[in-house]
Amino acid sequence: MKVGIFTSSTPIGAISPNRAQRAIEFLKSKGHEIVLGEMFYQNDFYRTGTILERANEINELAKEKIDLLLSSIGGNNTSSILPYLNYDLINKNIKAVCGFSDSSALLSTIINKCPDVKVFYGPALFPNFGEFEQESREISYNSLFNYPQQISYQGFVYDGEANWEHYEQPRQLKSLVWKSKNVNQDTNLISGVVKGGNLSTLSGIWGSEYAPIFNQGDILFIEDEDKNIATIERLFNLLKLNKTFDHLNAIILGTHKNFDDQKTCKQPIDVLLEVLNGQNIPILYDVNISHDKPMLAIRLNSLITIDFVQNKIINEWI
Repeated sequence: MKVGIFTSSTPIGAISPNRAQRAIEFLKSKGHEIVLGEMFYQNDFYRTGTILERANEINELAKEKIDLLLSSIGGNNTSSILPYLNYDLINKNIKAVCGFSDSSALLSTIINKCPDVKVFYGPALFPNFGEFEQESREISYNSLFNYPQQISYQGFVYDGEANWEHYEQPRQLKSLVWKSKNVNQDTNLISGVVKGGNLSTLSGIWGSEYAPIFNQGDILFIEDEDKNIATIERLFNLLKLNKTFDHLNAIILGTHKNFDDQKTCKQPIDVLLEVLNGQNIPILYDVNISHDKPMLAIRLNSLITIDFVQNKIINEWI
């Protein structure tokens, strides 16, 4: 498989060259051809380059026949490049795109403008394939490159950020089990087209031609990282005010890494239930399609079924 790497925001190649090498070698060891975008090692302080330079990186990659366009990492500024991408070329030459966090802006746009491209919310090069921990890399790799018919998880996620660029110490583990709310015997199996991404990123393109379009019966997927409870209430309320919840069959809520509860002892699921204010939408939560590692992948804009009895996701389009 030919994998093209784009770096549309944080200059991570310049910041973490050792992790870059680990990640590239890992994917090469799986038999993939890696094509680095021209911004991969560039550094313009908070970003890899100008808006037009970063857009041109993807346009240049799209001139090749790319099986998977893979994000290096997230950041804050991918949305800036959206008006300058060649969507006809992307739709013609790129089979699939994957990323998470700030890449949500690009993923949403590709769904809207490139109907022939498969879109995955899932692992990125540096965070997931540059790990020292082989088990974490393999779980994320198989979730994306061997996309399964069913997605479920009972196991662990890593606690903390040790071993990013250099190996420091064994990382602590914490157990993880997917959970559900607002479920009864009539809602054991819920189907719909899954849409969404990183909510703080999507809030920056909300109302534009690049934002997700929700239809009746859709399933909303959202996740975030490093936010406090006040910010999360504001983001969830954005969905309430825009009547997004009114369209939904179900919600998938990813784990929230480094969540600041501001001494409330509440979690994002508690805030979501309060904002819903009695809207009885079934919710699958604490799902590690998120910033936690190991991270799983999900194909956006695809038909899925959520089994709320076994807390798993069934992919109807493989």
